[in-house]
Amino acid sequence: MAIIFPDYQNSILNLTGSILQAYGLAARHGSLPVLDHVLRKPHRNRVLLILDGFGSEFLKRALPADSFLRRHLVHEMTSVYPCTTTAAMTTLQSGLSPLEHGWLGWNAYFKEYGRIIDLFLDRDSFSGGQVMPPAAASLLPFEDITRQIHRHNGESVVCRRILPPFAENGVHSMIQMIDKIREFCESGSNQLIVAYWYEPDMLMHNEGPYHEKVVAEMLAYDRMIEELFSNLYQTLLIVTADHGQVEIRQDVILTDIPELFDCLIMPPSLEARAASLFIKPSRIRDFESAFNGMLGDRFLLLSREEVFGRGLLGPGQAHRKVDDFIGDFIACATGDALLRYESAFNRPLTPFKGHHAGLCTEEMMVPLIIAEP
Repeated sequence: MAIIFPDYQNSILNLTGSILQAYGLAARHGSLPVLDHVLRKPHRNRVLLILDGFGSEFLKRALPADSFLRRHLVHEMTSVYPCTTTAAMTTLQSGLSPLEHGWLGWNAYFKEYGRIIDLFLDRDSFSGGQVMPPAAASLLPFEDITRQIHRHNGESVVCRRILPPFAENGVHSMIQMIDKIREFCESGSNQLIVAYWYEPDMLMHNEGPYHEKVVAEMLAYDRMIEELFSNLYQTLLIVTADHGQVEIRQDVILTDIPELFDCLIMPPSLEARAASLFIKPSRIRDFESAFNGMLGDRFLLLSREEVFGRGLLGPGQAHRKVDDFIGDFIACATGDALLRYESAFNRPLTPFKGHHAGLCTEEMMVPLIIAEP
């Protein structure tokens, strides 16, 4: 598999910069020239639609050349790192790099709670018990770009968000999301509508990124989006993704490998393809040597110093919690494996046929699709 590192001059961070800049706010980390050019033009409304897991490699391999989304593909860019919904969607929502917002992965060790906690679900990652008060909301707050734009522009710009059912007033299907976008666009002008849908990511996790069910789902979305666009008046449509996915063929269980397990201080955290590893000080060299010998063909083991030195988490001032979340090493997946851990709580590991958060092109590259009125 080809490896690619995040390019924070050409990434979803810069996409958000373009949108903020279009509404008079600073693009703190730069913007995308191809999108800036389009956003300089007047539009009745603008819609940003984010499809979770819809990487550009999938788009080019699975959808026909005459599909609406393929026809309107104008650019490709990287996600952030880790290229996972937690980190990438927070960047798209906030305009901050992962280094700045701190939402680095599915879970993280919070010393304030003495637990590894799932950030989105506010639960103990191993026992499944609810954690209160919510860790991420309490310690990793951020301001959504729609609020930033509204605060800067007042009533002259109407900002709307459309989210899945986990959010208040969320929609329950892509059909409902399309209907809601159409309803908003017909209700007024000078609106920025930001819509996020959690597919095809969930389906890819369960079936594999190129399964016929996933392809059929995306072909259906393609038709819906084309019909939506054809019925919108003077509306700019931007479609992108937070990350892509790769096929998974192997689970590497750390608890089954004594040479590695015995070196750990605590279970790994963040992501199964971007694992933060805290190692006993006396075993650092032992761990590094054993890991590279056993798993070096499937994971790139980066030291803490390399993670920060490479700017892997992006530019800006580091959030104070990032220093807590990054262990002695990050194991960045470069193949088709997950790095997992079985705890004494005896909760079965969820099987995955597709996943993300590594450094492979399929998961790192996302499309910029622009349909102009």
